[in-house]
Amino acid sequence: MTLPLSGPTYQQAVERAHGELAALTRFPGRGLGQLRGEVADSWRRSLVNLGGPAGRREPRMVSDDDLRDVRQGHRLSPVLPIIRRLLVDPALDAGLIVALGNAEGQLLWVEGDPVARRRAETMGFVPGADWSEASMGTSAPGVALYSGRPVQVSRAEHFHPVVHPWSCSAVPLRDPADGRIVGVIDLTGGDEAVSPLALPLLSAAAEAVQSAWRDHALPAPVAPPLAMPSPPGPDAGREVLVRVTGGLPPRVSGPHGTWCEASGKHAEILTLLDWHGPGLGGAELEDLLYGHHAGTTLRAEMHRLRRFLAVSVPSLSIRSRPYRLDGGLVTDAVLARDALRRGEVGAALSQAAGPVLPRSVSPGITEIRRQLEADLRESVLENAGIEDLWSYAGRPEAAGDLDVWMTALQLLPADSPRRSLAVSAVERLQAEGA
Repeated sequence: MTLPLSGPTYQQAVERAHGELAALTRFPGRGLGQLRGEVADSWRRSLVNLGGPAGRREPRMVSDDDLRDVRQGHRLSPVLPIIRRLLVDPALDAGLIVALGNAEGQLLWVEGDPVARRRAETMGFVPGADWSEASMGTSAPGVALYSGRPVQVSRAEHFHPVVHPWSCSAVPLRDPADGRIVGVIDLTGGDEAVSPLALPLLSAAAEAVQSAWRDHALPAPVAPPLAMPSPPGPDAGREVLVRVTGGLPPRVSGPHGTWCEASGKHAEILTLLDWHGPGLGGAELEDLLYGHHAGTTLRAEMHRLRRFLAVSVPSLSIRSRPYRLDGGLVTDAVLARDALRRGEVGAALSQAAGPVLPRSVSPGITEIRRQLEADLRESVLENAGIEDLWSYAGRPEAAGDLDVWMTALQLLPADSPRRSLAVSAVERLQAEGA
């Protein structure tokens, strides 16, 4: 293929190929136009692994405890200083992300530009996430692990629309003793991530890592997480960020860019207190949390939450009478709400990765989820440009929304290759509603 991966002509051909995915499920041998062979092969595997074009949209996750164990036992731990010197430091200056994964496709470390990392969290590109082909379809880490070769995947070449704003390059890591694949190094970001320099840079880092393994010259202890500066944005100066939107488990930011998983009930309380900023009385919070259901008392739950915060984020505490947060905390739900109030639809989409605590049945959380979903949908339909609208259309909550797809058809230029995908979605939804 002589066309550059990120060139507009080739990307338009790739977007047209997405419109052929539905037909590919019925006719597996059908071609995919100008799509590169290794990407077309990966799409076919992804169709089988994920059950069709509308399959899994969020990666499988391992628990924090399992992630800690995998990190400590993996051979990447002692070579982190090499990777940070050769890749992470340059990535910080270039607005890129470096991800390190094991042979199963689980991301063990995700470091680099803090703003890019925060954007990537909304698609589940975080430590502990499974980015193998079996979990997320076509991506550079997944294809590199499957094929055993360096690979680049640009924008719409990714199987899932949620990953289309990104490009990535990856190389497998091999055991010098027997040649088996033991991990993967990935570079993710904009078009710079698939520049002609990306693969040579990754390959040089991989060779340095494998040479260090061969020479057994490195100490065994796990290197500490790389400290990252706080990203700019609406929550600049706030010390603790809580991720409560989307399908990933709720997480609380810790020191040095690390994350700890919060229980569902703790996440519910933190979300309610952040959403109702001035504070909530005990009876009011208990009603929002439990409704009329009998169960664990609020006082006991607050005791457990305070104990969790004292260990995980000691800078944060909860005051009483009324219950309110002290020490600086913000949830991505509130960041998204505030962005909508400022008319910043793109920022709201970036913050809210999906519904608020989707598995929660707490009355207060259910209302927050409903309100944020409704406000986000209305803002997208009324104020979003085509790129933000298209990004929203790729989310699970918009998959069956006929108004969203009709609006996309109205905004897409007549010669846009994305129209075929939008037409297919509209025809499917109209047939289902007939």
